Amino acid sequence: PTSSPPAGGGEQQAIAKAQAATKAEGEREAARAKALVADAQAAKDRAEEVRQRAAVAETKERKDIASLRMCMDLPGVRLKGSKDLNATPIVIQPNTSTPQDCREWCLQHNSCKQSVFSSGNKGCYLFEDAPGEAKEFSTGYNSTICGMYEDKDMMQGLVDKIYKTMPYVPPIRECSWAGENCIDTKCCANVPVPNWKFTEFKWYSCWKKDEYFGSCETGSAPGGWDGTLLGHMGTREVPKAPDGVLTQGTSLFCFCVVKWDRPATAAFWSSEAELANNIKNTGRSIMKCDDHAFFEGMGLNGGGDGSSINNIDSFIHAWEQVKNDGRYLHHDWTVKVDADAVFFPDRLRMHIESLRTPQGSRVYLRNIGFKFEFLGALEVFTKEALIRFFDKSWVCDSKVGHQGGEDYWMLSCLDGIGVDHQTDHSLLNDKYAATGNCNDPWVVGFHFYKKVDHWNDCYEAAKNSAKVNGKDYWQWE
Repeated sequence: PTSSPPAGGGEQQAIAKAQAATKAEGEREAARAKALVADAQAAKDRAEEVRQRAAVAETKERKDIASLRMCMDLPGVRLKGSKDLNATPIVIQPNTSTPQDCREWCLQHNSCKQSVFSSGNKGCYLFEDAPGEAKEFSTGYNSTICGMYEDKDMMQGLVDKIYKTMPYVPPIRECSWAGENCIDTKCCANVPVPNWKFTEFKWYSCWKKDEYFGSCETGSAPGGWDGTLLGHMGTREVPKAPDGVLTQGTSLFCFCVVKWDRPATAAFWSSEAELANNIKNTGRSIMKCDDHAFFEGMGLNGGGDGSSINNIDSFIHAWEQVKNDGRYLHHDWTVKVDADAVFFPDRLRMHIESLRTPQGSRVYLRNIGFKFEFLGALEVFTKEALIRFFDKSWVCDSKVGHQGGEDYWMLSCLDGIGVDHQTDHSLLNDKYAATGNCNDPWVVGFHFYKKVDHWNDCYEAAKNSAKVNGKDYWQWE
């Protein structure tokens, strides 16, 4: 075999020349790229210089505007406003994560008349108007009214006007349970002990034993005690808010507890599922609330139809579902409605308006003039009452027995943990109280109607009664 002869001198020179040309072109491209980078950096530097000058100018302008203006703070107030101000920064992105920063951001804009800071989402909201009305009094908000110095008197007038609408919500009652020391609380948490007809009651009183100890006992003080009466049970009826004072809104979260697989407890009745599905299909009852839910029931303590007897554990489980669901926090009131109760949410809203519950009150409604005034077919609570209940229900688990009905257990718990009440005996007509008349234009709930046809007949009778009595709201029922 023979091998190829080595490349000649001319060919090698061509290769070297090509390599040199490639290298030279690469160096030229690198130089051009370097020049472009230098130009870009110079442009960036010029842009940063311009940005800094703009930032200085913007900061100066903000300070100049702020120097001519003043603000008045309203801690714990959420103001109403209808004209949102979109205060878009030119260069400097503001920090508005505190009430003070939010206030300053409003102060620096001539068109900003008020700001609202929400601690829940760290939100800062600016408005071009200041109507001088509070939407809510809550520790989760801080508001500010801003204007020129010459507007000081006008602004102070708005502040005074706003605080005049502030409702009075008394501090929570902290009372002692039987067996605990009541020497300091001077009140008792236990509800009275009734006979089975709820016609006679044994009341708890706080008796002084000595200077260090007192206890809540039924009857008189034990022998050998000091025997000074220090106080009784500490329930409170909340009065109506005065005219001009903010009241609780009328937004309703309503729910039914349904054991979907439980058969009817009598051949001539409908099952809970049939009653609940009738509510869904007709769009009535809780379907007309602002929001609603059907929660799954669990087995009863001692069997039965689930209405009010031997059902405490079942409804405690239901209340846990309400808590975990969380929608109650977005509404003013929560309403538990039995599926066999004919319920009119619009009427409840009108009753609530007439009660004038001071905004933020921890309140449940006593609904009927029978026995202990709180039957479980229709239970109504403010959002704040349920917040307290969910925070302290563990106390009730240990202090209140689980025998009997859910409604008396709930009343005993709420009274014991310091939830107040209002009374409206026209909320509920109940056959258990011999008030099962559907022909009433004002009553909110009618109980019990355990057959779908009877439930619908009662609904129509109550609606027709409103129409016959000239109540315009029958058209929306």
